[in-house]
Amino acid sequence: MTCRLLRWTIFCFCLLVGLAAQMQAAEFLVLSDIHFNPMAGLNQAQFKALQQLPAEQWPGFFESLKQPPPAYGSDSNFALMVSALDAAQQRLPEPAFILYPGDFLAHDWQANYDKLAGETIAQNPQAYRDFTNKALAVVAQEFKKRFPDTPILATLGNDDSYCGDYWIQPGGSFLKSFGQIWQPLLHGTVDQDSFRQEFSELGAYRAELPGLPADRLLVLNSVLWSGSYCCAYHAPGKQNCCDCTDPGTAPGRALMGWLKEELAQARTEKKRVWLLMHVPPGLDSYVEEKDSGKSKAAELWTDEFTTRYLSIIDEYRDVLHVSFTGHTHMDDFRIDRIDGQPILLHKIAPAVSPIFGNNSAFQVFQIDDQSTVISNWQVEYLDLAALKKRGSETWKQEYDAKEAYGFQHVTAASINRVFTKMRLDLQSPAAEDYAKYYQVSTNTITKKDLPIYLCTVLNATFESFTQCLRLHGLEKPIHVAEPAELRRNAGGIGAPKR
Repeated sequence: MTCRLLRWTIFCFCLLVGLAAQMQAAEFLVLSDIHFNPMAGLNQAQFKALQQLPAEQWPGFFESLKQPPPAYGSDSNFALMVSALDAAQQRLPEPAFILYPGDFLAHDWQANYDKLAGETIAQNPQAYRDFTNKALAVVAQEFKKRFPDTPILATLGNDDSYCGDYWIQPGGSFLKSFGQIWQPLLHGTVDQDSFRQEFSELGAYRAELPGLPADRLLVLNSVLWSGSYCCAYHAPGKQNCCDCTDPGTAPGRALMGWLKEELAQARTEKKRVWLLMHVPPGLDSYVEEKDSGKSKAAELWTDEFTTRYLSIIDEYRDVLHVSFTGHTHMDDFRIDRIDGQPILLHKIAPAVSPIFGNNSAFQVFQIDDQSTVISNWQVEYLDLAALKKRGSETWKQEYDAKEAYGFQHVTAASINRVFTKMRLDLQSPAAEDYAKYYQVSTNTITKKDLPIYLCTVLNATFESFTQCLRLHGLEKPIHVAEPAELRRNAGGIGAPKR
């Protein structure tokens, strides 16, 4: 009798443990826009020493400098990058996977290099490429140190290029080099041959999501769809001879065709699709003067690619699940809506880089085990103002999304309801939380300016955005043709350095 009771007790205990494991949500990390600047704070002698070291010895070099994390208005130095990765590892040691929506390299990469290097890019382009590759290898090895068995699924940002901002070359040497550096971190999520071919040509690839056999990730190089792609505003200077040419719209059209083919294949295979890209669709906007209600706005993509994209997601709305993007550095959202109906949610990740006045942050997401729908997320952040004041500061949770916004699931329909209610009630707790967390607890959006940001989330075109502002009695925004110029001005960093 005693043995039978003992066996029954053990059986019940194992059953409860198994049920608890099943009910536990899978979790994954999203880190974005590190904008690693290994040149920060170096003089020419230090830069020369760094340039001669292999990537494996860079961490020791930076640790010997004892650099503090940077202040607002600067990109991430080594200290801030590893601080963020350490905090992410401490918060979630074994994530199912990590998503990285782009921008590995610092702003004004070429100009900063030419200031410090003994030979300019024009004089020795190979030395410049070698240095850039080592910087990317350092980012890869720091991820791998902390997450050796975790697939780290990444896309490229507008700053990730030998040729400079928005000038990535399809089929060029940068795509080939980055693919070789990053492919080992993808583990078994990709077909190796397909990855090499597709990534080296367009910077796109397909990956399977660990633990989600019915889901698939399509990684897109949405920089090719940007209105700033190969624009004069960021044109490489004559001194930066990196074989940079303007391919026009051909690569963007090829990528759009690739996306449609992949969605058709996913439908045939009964797969649900996540998207990962850097530049989201829709608008970028900013307030001309705080608490003025006056704004400027620019379409992030060209009209051609926005129109084609919306047609594709309309056709494949039954396949698409969610999209993760970066680029703006803010904790934000975009919702693709067609005829007023929400189709796809883009969760814009806050940046690790504090260059636009934001605190450094990353996100932890939970997936409901029963529905396999994303159910919640938390933001972990580093208060840089407190760090400067006290000399030390720890990463901590900024907010829990479900507590702040009160949604059921992280879907386009659910988040659309949340933001529609915010727009109709600017005094609501959810609206106040969004205003506080948008810039990661630095500058809270004022009540007068809040409709500008809410209307940006809910509207993909300048015309509909303008109509939304009129509902709040605000002036028509100033239309800016160059989205890169608007983003840099919004962040307070001005025109590109030459």
